[in-house]
Amino acid sequence: MRYFFLLVFICACLTQARAQQPATRLRVMSPVVGTSIDSQEKVTYELFPEYSAKEFSEARFEQSLAPDSALIQRITLTDGRTLLSPISPLDFVNMRLKIEEKARRLSPTAGPALTDSVGRVYRVVLRSGTTFAGTLRAVRPQELEFTTDKPGAVLIARSQIVSMQLVPAVEAIDAQRHPGWGYVGNGTRVFFAPTARGLRAGEGYAQTIDVLLLGANYGITDNFSFGVLFSALPGIGLGNQLFAITPKISVPIQQDLHVGAGVLYMRVPNFDYSNSTSYGAGIAYGLSTYGSADNNLTLGLGYGFSGGGNDQGFGKSPVVVLSGATRVSKRLSLMSENYLITSGSGGLGGLYGVRLNWPRTTLGIGSFYIAPFDSEGAFGYLYPVYLDLSLRFGKTAQK
Repeated sequence: MRYFFLLVFICACLTQARAQQPATRLRVMSPVVGTSIDSQEKVTYELFPEYSAKEFSEARFEQSLAPDSALIQRITLTDGRTLLSPISPLDFVNMRLKIEEKARRLSPTAGPALTDSVGRVYRVVLRSGTTFAGTLRAVRPQELEFTTDKPGAVLIARSQIVSMQLVPAVEAIDAQRHPGWGYVGNGTRVFFAPTARGLRAGEGYAQTIDVLLLGANYGITDNFSFGVLFSALPGIGLGNQLFAITPKISVPIQQDLHVGAGVLYMRVPNFDYSNSTSYGAGIAYGLSTYGSADNNLTLGLGYGFSGGGNDQGFGKSPVVVLSGATRVSKRLSLMSENYLITSGSGGLGGLYGVRLNWPRTTLGIGSFYIAPFDSEGAFGYLYPVYLDLSLRFGKTAQK
C-alpha cells in the first residue's frame, strides 16, 4: 500500500511541474534584433507602419507549445496596452528577410562574416553623426564591442551603425590616434606630383588646377589607374588646347611601402594656325612611397621624352622628385614637392603649401618656386598662387 501512495505522490509532483512550465516560448525574429523589436528598430527596419514610433514600445513573438505550434505577435504600446494577434510562418519569415536585407544595406560589414574580422581596426559612423575608430573585439546579435584609445569598451547597437570601414593596417595607428578625422583619400598625389600609392578600384576624383587645367583619375583596379588632363585656355580653339593622359601602376611591397611607375603623355600644340599639327611629349617615371595615406614621403626619378621638333626621344638627364605630406589636423595637411633638374645648368623647383580636407572634397593652396643653380638668392622666382580643387567620387570607403 505504501508503494501505491508513493506512486501517487510522484505523479502529483510531475503534474504540478508540468503545469508550471510555460505554455509558450519566445522566438528570435533575427540575430539582428534578437527576441524583441524596440521602437528604434521599428523605425530603422520600417516595420509595423500601423503604429507610430511614439506609441510603439516593443514587439515579441511567441510560439505555442500546443500541437498546432501557432505563432503569436505580442505588441506592447507605450500606454500600457498589449495587443495579441496571430502571425503566419510565412509573414514571420518575410519580416525576418526584410530586417536582414535592410541591415545589409545599412551596414554591409555588420553581418555574420564580421566575426572573421575581430581584432581589426574599423572607422565607424553612427546615426548621430559621431565617427570613431576602434578595434573590433566582440560580435553579438544586437551589438558590437570596440576598444579605442580611451579606457573601457565601447558597445554599439547594430541599428545605430550607418557604415563601417575596415582600416588598412598601415592606416590603423593614425585612425586610432585621431578617430574623428575620417578618410579623405588614399594619398595618391601631393600637389601635382603623384605618389606610388594608387587609387582603389572604383575610386576616383575630378580636379581643376588654377581653373585653367581640368582633369580626372579613376582606379581601374587596385593596382592600375588612368587619368586625363586638359587645358581650358580662353580664346584658344579646342585643337590648340593641351591634352594629356596619366596611366599609373602601383604595387604594395609592404603595408607602409609602395612602388609605382607611370607616364604623363601629352599632346603639345604648336600654336601655328597655318599648320595645325601637334606632337607628343611627356615624362616616364618610377616612384617609391613610404608611409600612410595621411603621412607619406615619396622619392621618384623621371625621364622626359619628346616626339617632335629637334629633340625627339628620351632626355639624357633625369628629373628627381622628393615630395611629402603630413596631416596635422582633421582639416589640414602640410605638403611639399620638390624637383631637382639635372639637365643644362640645372636647378630646383617645386611647390609648398597646405591642403584642406573634407570627406569628398580637398582644396590645395600653394606657391611655386624656381631656383636655377646659376641664379642669385635662395629662391630665384616665386609664383604665389596654386589652387587645386578636387572632388572624390565612386567607391570612397576603405577596404
